[in-house]
Amino acid sequence: MKKILLAAMLALLVLTAGCDKPPVDTPPAEPPAKPVETKPEGKPEVKPEPTKPEPEKPVQPVENKPAKHEKTEQSMNVRVYYPDDSGMRLVEVEREIIVDNSVDKYTAAVETLLEEPEEENLTTIFPKHTGFRKVTVEGDLATVDIDGSILKSFVGGSTGEEFLIGSVVNTLTNFPEVKRVKFLVNGQEIETLSGHMDLSTPLERMNSLTK
Repeated sequence: MKKILLAAMLALLVLTAGCDKPPVDTPPAEPPAKPVETKPEGKPEVKPEPTKPEPEKPVQPVENKPAKHEKTEQSMNVRVYYPDDSGMRLVEVEREIIVDNSVDKYTAAVETLLEEPEEENLTTIFPKHTGFRKVTVEGDLATVDIDGSILKSFVGGSTGEEFLIGSVVNTLTNFPEVKRVKFLVNGQEIETLSGHMDLSTPLERMNSLTK
């Protein structure tokens, strides 16, 4: 009988202890995840509308400029002076010259004086195998550099020297920008060609030789 009472008391104590225990908090349930939207398969892809092409700009014509190494030629008429065959005066004639990248109009003009004139009553005063080394123009001054062979080959007297120098001076001063002409031989200044004319200073146009 005592054993039964003791077991009943233990059971009552256990039950009482279980009722005094505080309830256990349970964590709140997480909200359900939003469903991931998926694109339906087989839907046609929308392509962007084609852009309108810009109007074509007019093509500018390309100017064909000659390259620096290309040779360009230009013809022009000039007036040059030859002595008449009687040795009385200089006669003006017209000549066509060719100007290009290597020969300017001043050089081309005086080089015609080295050629035999076509006119029967005219002659050249320059010795054969004589040439011009260079002709340059700066401001109103033209400088004529004659090959040194002229000092040996020229045998004319005072009239011949005057006509030779005068033909060059008057030919170059026909260009309006040239007012004076200076002479060099082999790049060096000279006082005279054959002892008759003073060439130490530039010369102006010699109109007295054309009358």
